Amino acid sequence: MRKLDINEFKICQILGRIFQKSITLSNLSSPTFIKRFMNYEGSKCFFDKSYLSLSSNEEDIIFEINALYKESKSRILYGENQMYWVGYIYGALSFLYDLPAKTVYGYFPGKQIIKYYNIYHTFDIEEAAERMMENINYDNGDYVSKGVRLYKKLIVLDKLKELIGKKVHVYIDRPLGSVHPEHENIVYEVNYGHIKNFRAPDNEYQDAYVLGIETPIEEFDGIAYAIINRSNDEEDKLIVVEESKEYTDTEIEENVSFQEKYFKHKIIR
Repeated sequence: MRKLDINEFKICQILGRIFQKSITLSNLSSPTFIKRFMNYEGSKCFFDKSYLSLSSNEEDIIFEINALYKESKSRILYGENQMYWVGYIYGALSFLYDLPAKTVYGYFPGKQIIKYYNIYHTFDIEEAAERMMENINYDNGDYVSKGVRLYKKLIVLDKLKELIGKKVHVYIDRPLGSVHPEHENIVYEVNYGHIKNFRAPDNEYQDAYVLGIETPIEEFDGIAYAIINRSNDEEDKLIVVEESKEYTDTEIEENVSFQEKYFKHKIIR
C-alpha cells in the first residue's frame, strides 16, 4: 500500500498532539473527546489538509469543543502515548483509504480504538492502518486473543527470516498434481509440505513450497529462499529451492499463484 506523503504525515503529527493535549486541556473524558472531535464539523480542516494553510493554534480546536459541550461527569483519561497514537492513526486511516473522519470513527469508535493501541502501536503506521482495515468485517471484539495470535505470527516470521539462505528438509504432504483436501479447485502446481524446525501459529509444522522440481516427491533438501507473508491469514509460507537456483519475485508468484491468489500477501527475502 502507499505511504503517507509529507503533508499527510504533518497532519497526523498535529492530530496526535491535539489528542495528547486534550488530556489536560479538554473538559471531556478521553473517549468523549475522541467522539466529539471526529464528528465535529470544525475538524474537517485537518482531514482535508487545509489546516496547513491556517494560522490557528492546535489548542484552538480543543477550546472550541469545550465551548460546545458540557464537562464530562466521568473523567476517563487515556495515557499521553495512547492519545497521540489514536490521533495519528485516525489521520492515517482517513488519508490512506480516502475516508471522512466520521466514517473512520464509525469503523473504530473511541472506546474500541484504544484497544487497538496495545496490538498495533509498535507497527509502522501504514501497516497498522492496513491490518485494522482488514479486520473490520470479522472483528469479534476479542482483542486479547487477536493480539496473542498476531504476536505468535510475528515470532514465527522472525524465525522464518532467520532461515533464509540456510538448508532445510521438507516433508511433502501434497505432491505436485495433488488436489487440496478441502478445496477441489486447488491443484498443486508445485510440491508442498512442511519443515519440522518449528511450528506455525496454528500449532502445525511450518508449511513450505518447493520450487523447481517437476515431478511429485516425498521429501526434499533445499535452501530456504523466501517467505510468502500473508496479511489476511495467520500463516506465512516458506519458499524452498534447489541450492544455487534463483527466482525473481514474478517467478515465485507464478509458481504459487494457484493457491496464493486467494490471499493478500507480499514476498519477503
